[in-house]
Amino acid sequence: MIQHSGITKPALQPDDVAMLTAVLDEWCREKSCGIASSEALHVARELISWFECGIRDRQKLAGLMRHLHLDVESPAIAADASPCAAMTA
Repeated sequence: MIQHSGITKPALQPDDVAMLTAVLDEWCREKSCGIASSEALHVARELISWFECGIRDRQKLAGLMRHLHLDVESPAIAADASPCAAMTA
């Protein structure tokens, strides 16, 4: 378990990491973007956030990433904002 800001989250399992990596790789291919780019890093953070909020389906995650409006200079979701809160709002 990982504790961050007083919230305990279960560690990602190898299968989880493999699935998230596959979704990110697919996004990078679609966007002609390098996996080490700042855009891919932003998307990876979003993927993990959505996964931690309970979205575990590969197709749903891929769909969310396809529709992510990416502005790396001014991210769509603030660093301290919780996507989980947005899901319940």
